[in-house]
Amino acid sequence: MGGGLRYTSEDEGNHTPGSDPWWQESVFLHWFDPAAGVGGVHRIGQEVPQDTSALCCFVFDREARYRRVERVPLLAPDTPRGFRAGGSTWDVEDGRPRLRVKEDGLALDLVMENFYDLTDFFPSGGSMVEDFAKHHYETSGRVRGTAVLQGRSYEIDGLCHRDHSWGPRRWDQLLSHRWVSGTIGPELSFGSMAWHAADNSVVQIGYVVRDGELVLATNVDVLAYMEVDALTHRGGEVYWTLADGSSLSARCTVVDGVVTGNHGVVWVDSLCEVILDDGRTGYCDFELSTNPRAGTRDIGLAVRAALHNGWSTRT
Repeated sequence: MGGGLRYTSEDEGNHTPGSDPWWQESVFLHWFDPAAGVGGVHRIGQEVPQDTSALCCFVFDREARYRRVERVPLLAPDTPRGFRAGGSTWDVEDGRPRLRVKEDGLALDLVMENFYDLTDFFPSGGSMVEDFAKHHYETSGRVRGTAVLQGRSYEIDGLCHRDHSWGPRRWDQLLSHRWVSGTIGPELSFGSMAWHAADNSVVQIGYVVRDGELVLATNVDVLAYMEVDALTHRGGEVYWTLADGSSLSARCTVVDGVVTGNHGVVWVDSLCEVILDDGRTGYCDFELSTNPRAGTRDIGLAVRAALHNGWSTRT
């Protein structure tokens, strides 16, 4: 747990649920094919003690976007250790995760290949870990497959980042956060987390993975360019000071995003084009929430993200 711990392929599947009523297990994926202009954000969160799954399915191309974010009945997986919610299924076949989606006007079949080992970058203690991500790993990689949006067909060959978490998750313990994760390819992936918990503790961590080698950050600074709605953003900047004495910075510009949430917590996942300080390019998900007063009023405005379920035209 934490600081660069590696997990194995045995942990790719679902795990035996715990008895805690807040126990959950989730797989999360974001991906982007810049050549096709197609990307997505997906989460299947199985809350077995509540007989419910928390689903996020968001996909866009240059013309339209599809959003489905809701709590749905818990479904048995298609494979013994898979995940399924709504029209989304997640399985591991021949050691590679596969996501399939069938929704109204939307079909996906995507396979992921890792750039580096399944790694937990989080610290070994504190509210972020104990209350939210007891067991957790991430990796970046290549995503390939097919996508059909309202009859428009694409052969996908893009980049992705994913995580997998299981254990008790106290959603009421998060106030605000900034999570940036992404990659430019097998030569460099990156991530950072700034976390403000209900006990007013703050965690700021980060890392880069260069050609499969992990370097943790000694300092991270995440700056978001917020919109007037105080929820969505135009992108931002991330600065890493690394333990090997080097540094890295990234400028992120939003392509599209989705407002999502669970158990009264609302956040936005925004896929961004990324330019590093040396000119290399890639992508990231710039995820954030801003709720220092722990309010629960419904969101009424999202300037730069999909807010309502179903299809909408991109502007």
